[in-house]
Amino acid sequence: MKLLLVIALCGFVTAAPNVQKHEVIVVDNLPNEIENQNWMVDILINQLINIIRSFINNGIGIIGIPPLDPLTLDNFHLNIPAGLINLDLQLENIIVAGLGSFVVHKMKLDLKDLSFDVDVSVPRLEIEAGLYNLTGDLLTAIPIYGEGKAEFIVEDFRIKAKFFLKQSDDEKSVIIDRIEGATFEIPSFKSNLDGAIGGGDIDAIVNAIVEEVLVDYVIRFRGAISNIATLLVVVIGNPILELFDTWQFIASLLPRA
Repeated sequence: MKLLLVIALCGFVTAAPNVQKHEVIVVDNLPNEIENQNWMVDILINQLINIIRSFINNGIGIIGIPPLDPLTLDNFHLNIPAGLINLDLQLENIIVAGLGSFVVHKMKLDLKDLSFDVDVSVPRLEIEAGLYNLTGDLLTAIPIYGEGKAEFIVEDFRIKAKFFLKQSDDEKSVIIDRIEGATFEIPSFKSNLDGAIGGGDIDAIVNAIVEEVLVDYVIRFRGAISNIATLLVVVIGNPILELFDTWQFIASLLPRA
């Protein structure tokens, strides 16, 4: 959940240090305003990207938010009743590293409908658990079990979504109205569970099963997962966004009535 706090960083865009260039596409309102507005929006978005990266890596001490890379979680429980293969996986003392190395492929701001297309990826996520507990079965007959340390590696994790923005009720902040078209891709997922069913060669078999089942589960329920995630972003993110006076940055760029 802590990762959802990154969207609050738009309140700090004017304080960004060095600006690294990213692909930013702006759909402007009137042709004669393009030259004047594009460079301002480009700077604004690029500063926002750099500050989000700095926030993930360093946190924001003044409001008590710790660094999010690495991200620490106490526990996670996943139950997958897949029919032929059923798994129940519990993880404890989890560390997720690599979020701060995200890559921005495209950000497209449409000032006409105040929407923001986002396409970002994380080249490599390393997930370690100090302790895992796995139970399950094959064909409801052959048991699968294990306990020990776990490591998962996700490569080229990619997220795309379109954010529709609006003005907050107090007219001071930019908040999220809704999110549409959210989707994600996991091209590569590797599992390394140590100590499954006695270890040795069996570990490799169990890891192959876990990889196949988890990826298939995510693909099958990708739509539902995306819908839940976008709802959480709005519900949790907006109260944070309302802490910052950000409407002033975008008000002057909006189309005139």
